[in-house]
Order: sequence, then C-alpha cells, then structure tokens
Amino acid sequence: MRNPLRRLRRLRREAGNVRDVAAHVPPGPPWTNIRDVAGLPTADGRRTRPGVLLRGDAPFADDGPGAPGWPEGLAWPPGVAIDLRGETELDHPYPLPAERTRWLHLPLVDALDPALLARGRGGELGAGELYLGLLDAAASWLPAMLDAAVDGPHPVLVHCAAGKDRTGVAVALLLRLAGVTRAAVDADFSRTNARRVGLQRRLERHGALRAGVVPAGEVGVCREHIVPVLDRLDGDGAEAVAAAAGVAEERVEQWRQVLLA
Repeated sequence: MRNPLRRLRRLRREAGNVRDVAAHVPPGPPWTNIRDVAGLPTADGRRTRPGVLLRGDAPFADDGPGAPGWPEGLAWPPGVAIDLRGETELDHPYPLPAERTRWLHLPLVDALDPALLARGRGGELGAGELYLGLLDAAASWLPAMLDAAVDGPHPVLVHCAAGKDRTGVAVALLLRLAGVTRAAVDADFSRTNARRVGLQRRLERHGALRAGVVPAGEVGVCREHIVPVLDRLDGDGAEAVAAAAGVAEERVEQWRQVLLA
C-alpha cells in the first residue's frame, strides 16, 4: 500500500512548484535589451553616433515601434544583424526579413579554446574566464564583425540570446577600439541590469528561456566579470588585441570614423 503521507507531500510540493512558476517573474510588460550605444564619450571629447551600433538580445519578428517596452526612437530594423549564438540556439528561419536585414552568424562560444569548452560543458567555467576566453579567440570573430560594423548598412545590431555576456564582450571591444572611455564602456555593460526583470519576461514569454530555470531577476550582468576584459584592453591596448586578431590599423580608423561624431 502506498504511503498516503508521502503522496500528500508530493502533491504539496507540486502545487508549490506551480505557484513558483506562475509567480516566477512579476506581472508586467516585457522589455527588450536591444538598445543604441549612442552618446558615449571618447577620451578626445567626441561621442558615438546614433543609428550606427545597436546591441541587445535576440530579436523577434514582432519587434519594432509599438511593441511593448520598445525603446522610443530606436532605428529599426538593422541593416546587419550579427548573431553570436550557437547553432542550437538559432531561430529557423531568422525572424527579421532577409530583404531588409543581412544576417551574419558568428558563434562566439564555438570559437573558445577546446579546453575551456570542455570545462564549460562540465559547469566548471566561470563567467569571468568565459569573457577572457572570448577575447583570446577574437581572431575567429573580430575581423568579420568589424567589417560588418564598418560597411553596414547601418544600424548594425550585435546580439546573442540575452544581449549581456557574449554581446557584452564583443561590444566592449568595439567601443574601446573606437576610443570610448573605459568608464563609459563599463557603465554601458551594466545597463542590462536596469532591464533584467522585463528582459526575463520577454525571454520566457517568447520561449527563449524556460520559466523557473533562472530565479526571478537574475537575468543580468555582474560588473566584476567585465573588469578583467577592460583591464586587458587597457594593458595590452584594444588596438594590439585587434592587430593580434588580424585586423589592419586602417580598418580600426575607418570604424572610428563611422561610429564617432
């Protein structure tokens, strides 16, 4: 005979799980992490132009003006979408129309050192190590990304799934190459945290994140993870990182002319 007390405990636990999932993210509108990096200052007193470089989470077909939580005045759709997600994360077909947006797939995690990849699969790789690993692998993604960012058509959207980790590293390098101050890059990276609850609603409602997998409010970034990247870009110099990745000095200067007012 089955233990009725055990069955009662199981039912209570299941009921609690249902309540947890239902209340996982507080009710309210979803909020995209797609945003323009316009207005960021450089050391020589210039600013990044609007309508050139966007960063964010993966776009959806119904994105654009009028969508819930959509940033006012954001240039849309992008002329190029640089997708940093892995093959298993992709949408088929890509949700933005091909006649208006060129899709460029640069799966950043696939470019990692095999030893790091193995540690990541085992859950042994911290976010800070991941960030530096992505920077170490820049030769596999930076030249193509910079070509697209320079040549357009603009705006160019750099995105991964949530627009925070892989996108954070890639955009940090692009901004530092243009001469944007370290403090401004640091602050731009952390802007995701102002959107974390709305972003989680968006990802869960679109099925990009399964409800209950991530605790409410934890779809954000930790500033300490980007600090080693910024330290390396300060120490080695963003230009030296780009040169080691096979990017010509002329291409970096063209990027500055495109992005900066």
